[in-house]
Amino acid sequence: MVLQPSSRRLIAPGYTLLEVVLVTALLGVVAAMATPAINSMYAHQRLDAAIDAVRASWATCRAKAVDEGRPYRFGVVVGKGNFRVAPDRDAYWGGDGVNGEDDPEGHGLVKEATLPAGVSFAQSGGGAGSSSMETTVPVGSTSPQEFSKLAVFKEDGTSSEDVEIVFQFRGARPTVIHLRALTGTVTVRPLGATH
Repeated sequence: MVLQPSSRRLIAPGYTLLEVVLVTALLGVVAAMATPAINSMYAHQRLDAAIDAVRASWATCRAKAVDEGRPYRFGVVVGKGNFRVAPDRDAYWGGDGVNGEDDPEGHGLVKEATLPAGVSFAQSGGGAGSSSMETTVPVGSTSPQEFSKLAVFKEDGTSSEDVEIVFQFRGARPTVIHLRALTGTVTVRPLGATH
């Protein structure tokens, strides 16, 4: 007697189209719910990086002013993310010799930098975040005359006056840093919060 192969095949287990669609939809809902939290963390990380960059520049200004025995200026472009550090002389901030070539005290430090993409300087008491992510221009393409003087660090390491800077980033609450002139103490708070 010859055995005939069975006409029944074993069907491999699998998923139906309905099951695949339901799982995909569920993953989409979870991703949509997580996106605002991720964006919020991203905004805060950028604001923190901007604050750290400015604090480091202030420390550089203070150190150079003490080391060289002359005042150093910190300037920003309001509405953009560009900032600049240089001696507080016209040879660095206006006219033709903006890099200090004509400085009788010798060439001082000139440093231009930008905040992280999307972060910009706002007017003190300024409003909501910028609607554009293009808040900086390339380093070196901004004229020194465009920088607003925010702080001047004197030869003794103090600032000429208290300074308050507002940082804004789309989707995040604006943040303020405050520099005390005599002590150099820096405090950080959300815009609208009291000291």
